[in-house]
Amino acid sequence: MSDYEFNSIPAGAIGRYSLLKDAYYGTGGFANGLYLDKHERESKEAYTERCHGAYYLNYFAPIVNALVDPIFKRRPLRDFKGPAEDFITEFSKDVDRAGSDIHSFMKQVALHAKMYGVAFIVMDSRRMSEDAGGTRQDMMQNKDYPYVYCLDPEYVDSFGIDNTGAITYIRFHEISSIEDGAVKYRYVEFDREGWRVLDESGGATSGTYTLGRVPVIPLYSRLLEGKTILPAPELMPVAMTARAIYNHCSWLSEILKNETFPILTIPSMDQKDIVVGTNNAMGYDPMASHEPAFIAPPSDPANVLQSQIQSLVQEMYRMASLSFMTGTGDNSNKSGLARQWEFERTNQQLANFASQCAKAENEMMQLFCQWIGSSIDYHVSYPDDFGVVDVADELTQAQAVLDLGLTNGLKEEVLKKVIAAYCPNITDERFDELLDEVKAEGNDKIYSEEPEGPSEGNEPV
Repeated sequence: MSDYEFNSIPAGAIGRYSLLKDAYYGTGGFANGLYLDKHERESKEAYTERCHGAYYLNYFAPIVNALVDPIFKRRPLRDFKGPAEDFITEFSKDVDRAGSDIHSFMKQVALHAKMYGVAFIVMDSRRMSEDAGGTRQDMMQNKDYPYVYCLDPEYVDSFGIDNTGAITYIRFHEISSIEDGAVKYRYVEFDREGWRVLDESGGATSGTYTLGRVPVIPLYSRLLEGKTILPAPELMPVAMTARAIYNHCSWLSEILKNETFPILTIPSMDQKDIVVGTNNAMGYDPMASHEPAFIAPPSDPANVLQSQIQSLVQEMYRMASLSFMTGTGDNSNKSGLARQWEFERTNQQLANFASQCAKAENEMMQLFCQWIGSSIDYHVSYPDDFGVVDVADELTQAQAVLDLGLTNGLKEEVLKKVIAAYCPNITDERFDELLDEVKAEGNDKIYSEEPEGPSEGNEPV
C-alpha cells in the first residue's frame, strides 16, 4: 500500500470559493445580480429589472478584516542570525519580486487564508537566471534566489499527501496570457524532486531541486482537522448569510418602491388598454360602487424583511465571534462581564491565527535557506494579545504598585508594562535602552546612599 494518496478537486469546489471572493469584494453575482433568487411568479423581464437595481450591503469584508488587521497592526519581532543573514535581509525587502516586503506579503496571505480557509505560500525559482552562481554579492544583486507568491485554493487541481499530512505533490493552474479576451492557462506541478510547467500548446519546462519536500507551505485559518489540505472555509456560513441579506434587500426594495409609487384605480371601460405601472392607473368597471383610490402592497412584509435583515447581520457577527462589535439587539442588554468573555473568545481566536502565521513564516524562511544551501536561526513573534489598552488605567495601576516600595527587579517589570502601554511603537533597541537606564539609575542610587549609623543605645563601648 502506498504511503500517500492523491486527490482531485471536485468541479463544484470552484464555485464555493467564488462566493467567498465575491462576498468580500462585492463582485460577481453581487455586482450583476445573479446571486438573486428568481421568484416563482416573477416574469423574466421583472427579474432582469430587479437584478439591475440590486445593491449589496457588504458586511463580509469588515468581518474578515477584523479577524486579520489586529494581527498586523504592528510589525512582529523578527530575529535572525546565521550564515544566510544577508540573504534573508535582502529577501525580506522584496519576497515576491513585486516590491512586497515580508510584512505586507504575510498580511496578504493571512487575508486569503482567513477568507478561503487556507492559502498557500509557493516558493519558486523560475525567475532565477539559468547560470545562477558567482559570489554571494552577485547572487544578491541579481536576485538569483527563490521568490514566493500566494496561491488561492481555487487554483489547485490535484494534490497528494502522506500519512503525516505533508504535501507530496501538487498541481495547479495559473494564467499565462490573455489574448482578445480569451484566457490561456498553464499548469504547474511540484513534487519532492522538482517542478514542471505545462502550457496549453503542449510545451513543457522543468527543473529539479534537492529539498526533499514540496516547496509549498499552507497557512490555515484554524487548526486543521482531517486528512486534507483544502479544509471547509470557516467563513462560508457568513458568506452565505451575506447572500441571503442581498436577496432580502432586493425584496425590500421592491415593496418600498411599490408603496412609494402606488397605482391609482379609476372607473374606466378601457382598463384592458391601460398598461399598469407606477406612473399610470388601473381601470375598473364604472358601474362598480368603488371610489377612485391608490392601491399599494401592505407594509407588514416590509417590516418583517427589515427585522430579518437586522437579525441576519447580527448572526454574521455572531458566527465570526465578533458579536461584541454590534450595539443592537440582545447584545446591547449584555453586561460588561458578558462582553468581556465574548472578546476573550475573539482574542483567543486571533492569537491562534497569529500562531499559524508565525509557523508559516518560520517554515518559509527555513525553506528559503535550504534552497540556497545555507542556514539561519530565524524566529518571528506575532502578538498574542489583542485587547484595547486603557493607557490612563495602566499608568494608575503602575503608580499604585510603585507606591508599595518594591524591589528594583519588580520595578523593572512595572516599567515594561508602562512602556508597552504608553509607547507601543518604539523599537526593540530603544526599549532595551530604557530598561538599561532604569537599571543604571537603580544601581547608582544603591551605591550612593550613606550607610545608616548605629541607633542610640547601641554605641560601641
